[in-house]
Amino acid sequence: MDFEDLQSMTANVASQLRKKGVTTVSKLAMLNLDALKGIMRGVSEKKIREIQVEAWKATGGWFKPGTVLEEERKNQLVFSTGCRSLDELLGGGVRTGSITEFIGEYGTGKTECLLTTLVEALGRNRDVSAVFYDTEETFSVIRMKHIAETRGYDAEELLGRFTLVKVWHTDQFQVAVAEADPLINNRNVKMVLVDSIIAPLRAEYIGREMLAERQQILNNILRELLNYAKLYNLAVVVTNQVSDKPEQVYSYDPVEQKPPTGGNILAHNSETRVYLRKAGGNRRIARLIDSSWLPPGERVFQITERGIEDSQDETVTSKLELDAEQTEREEEGGGVVSVVNA
Repeated sequence: MDFEDLQSMTANVASQLRKKGVTTVSKLAMLNLDALKGIMRGVSEKKIREIQVEAWKATGGWFKPGTVLEEERKNQLVFSTGCRSLDELLGGGVRTGSITEFIGEYGTGKTECLLTTLVEALGRNRDVSAVFYDTEETFSVIRMKHIAETRGYDAEELLGRFTLVKVWHTDQFQVAVAEADPLINNRNVKMVLVDSIIAPLRAEYIGREMLAERQQILNNILRELLNYAKLYNLAVVVTNQVSDKPEQVYSYDPVEQKPPTGGNILAHNSETRVYLRKAGGNRRIARLIDSSWLPPGERVFQITERGIEDSQDETVTSKLELDAEQTEREEEGGGVVSVVNA
């Protein structure tokens, strides 16, 4: 749909929008009234609102019958992570229209999950492309090509449908996300990956006095990504770090010991949250800690030359079961262990 397809649009307003980098109806629908006032100089607020509401209606952001929601769910795309057990945990794989978050310490396999999912999404769907925001210098073209080749895909062909954005600081991150609309629209982008979503903000906004500003910027970035996910029916997959508690009551639950960063802002914007931890050797445990429609659960996978795949050792006991058993023993003994981390 072009601007000219909107009945309330004029040639002058369409020209102003395009000069300011707003080139699609979808991007127009994402902007609030104040932003549009800054772009549409000399246009009355009533006219701007009229154009805005029409854009919302055109992109599905207005009143919607419940019967339409089921059809939209059927139109969701599901991309395999390349690991059967992880796909089972996620109800089939990574879905469009939402944010999927992989959380964990350094070395738990977050980037490997992203790279393998990226390779499988491009390898199995030759008509789509992807964008990767690298905020931690973790992306390796050598590693991506190796995963693709060991899985039987043409690595060079996959790279032709892939765009990398090197993020050096938060300001660049915000602009690069805001300016992604033409690329997403023109190249049929169906997957946006971010590794990691919190790294630049954590480096630049330090201390409690900066927390409110940091969280607001994070929220703006996430909302922009989520809008892309819904408007363009694409999947957003991000990684997140964990934080240490300097003083705590010891818990056998690793999520309580090292909780995800980003607080409620990330928790509310991510539809699916997977917490990763090491299980010895190249094995990893993935725990689904939050989902709008899936039950909690755990799966074991391994990291190999092919990226992530099913573990060959199925004898690893679920950490959830071990935690439950340990808690039961403590309650029977009446003891609680308390430690202070230096």
